[in-house]
Amino acid sequence: MPDQSWQTLYRDALAASDPQDLSRRIDAARRSIHKRLDGIEDSRDTRERQLLNNALYALQTLLARKRAA
Repeated sequence: MPDQSWQTLYRDALAASDPQDLSRRIDAARRSIHKRLDGIEDSRDTRERQLLNNALYALQTLLARKRAA
């Protein structure tokens, strides 16, 4: 899989409709978001860090809702 930005992987996960595909896309997005968080660990950009954490929370919520359905 080519290196994609976390935003692209996040949007792909949000758009997934197949449950198996959803899990795979959420995992890819999470990995990319965590990688970005590691990359900005020393940054003072709290706005980007908040965006990343919000995306992680949204992915967790999406996964929980799909499992409950």
